[in-house]
Amino acid sequence: MRKYTFILVISILIGASAFAQYKQTGGFARLAGMGNNPYIVDPYGTVTNPAWAGYYPNFLFGDLGSSAGAFSSGGVGQFISANFHVGGGLTLGGILTRNDFTGVSIARLDPGGLVDQINAVIGTGSVVNLNNNIELLGSYKSGNLVFGFGVAYASTTNETTPATGNGSIGSASQIGFNAGLVAKLGGNFMLDLGASVILPSTSFEPATGNKTEFSQTIIGVNARAFFSYSSKLSFVPTASFLTASGTRDVAGTSSDLPSATLISFGIGGNYQVGDFLLAGGPGLATFSTTRSSTTTTPELTTSYFVFPVWNFGVEWNMNDWFVARFGYLAFTIKTSTETAATTTTVNERIITSFLGPNGFAGGGATVGVGFRLDNFSLDATVNEDVLRQGFANIGGTGATFAYLSLSYSIP
Repeated sequence: MRKYTFILVISILIGASAFAQYKQTGGFARLAGMGNNPYIVDPYGTVTNPAWAGYYPNFLFGDLGSSAGAFSSGGVGQFISANFHVGGGLTLGGILTRNDFTGVSIARLDPGGLVDQINAVIGTGSVVNLNNNIELLGSYKSGNLVFGFGVAYASTTNETTPATGNGSIGSASQIGFNAGLVAKLGGNFMLDLGASVILPSTSFEPATGNKTEFSQTIIGVNARAFFSYSSKLSFVPTASFLTASGTRDVAGTSSDLPSATLISFGIGGNYQVGDFLLAGGPGLATFSTTRSSTTTTPELTTSYFVFPVWNFGVEWNMNDWFVARFGYLAFTIKTSTETAATTTTVNERIITSFLGPNGFAGGGATVGVGFRLDNFSLDATVNEDVLRQGFANIGGTGATFAYLSLSYSIP
């Protein structure tokens, strides 16, 4: 449930934009510094729509992520991506992600948590969690059209082979496909369309007894239309759809996994004057999960209606090497939860909640910075407490930067 809710939030917040110049710089930290803004141009768009790679050839970018703890190794949310122009209109590239990648794309591993679910049935550690996902992508640009396609795959195994008797085999795998189109249709209209299919599965075959299997199908579609009203102002309506369903086979009995559906819309824009960019707008979303009825419980649904979603972001290139950013995100959620009253009837509770300051998924105010040195860029979100108590090396108690992204444009 929590993972599906996170998919809902990110689907509303993360996106690509259009009419401004395609700067060879940026990443998730830039978007987060502007309140997870969905209305700005950024190479992070290639994560969800591979066609955007055609606008960022010979480009390396990735995330150092957020801290895993003071002076601890690694970080949370790290990934690396590279795109190379190989001739004509063809660009090829790849993305390497770990199991803590949170973006909505085929680069994300096991969104429905199937490994955790099967291990809860047969025992912790029986199936190894997926990690180190490899995505290969390509795009082809012809005139004002760019087509893109990507494929990603990851797998694990846990097999025992005793000297005598039968062993056990635990396995997990995920394959994903995505395709996209970025089309400039006329002088003031652009279409950004992407679709993806993710197919995670897990299984455990014991030495004796029935095989246990979990499988899932996740389908997502994202569409954006960009209207350039003037050289300074663009309007950006967005729409997203996601559905997830699956089955499980435990002890010879097959049943449906909880299904989920997301529909979201947004209408925003960006206003750019020189080195100053203002982007934002409202949005709404509906999200629901349904558990099938059993012999002891009726069908149970939990649904969310998210409206309004307020999103605003500001970016100012103060000089050739420094960029300042500010963002704000807040939304209202009406949650309807059904619980079993009898085997055929349900209780329902409806409650309104608000996310913003001290909420999750970047709710509230965000602050970001960017540093430019020739073709190299470092973007970061700033721990807001730094503005209240100072930098860590001069008296502050917290980390200065919360999330870091790096990029390099190959000359």
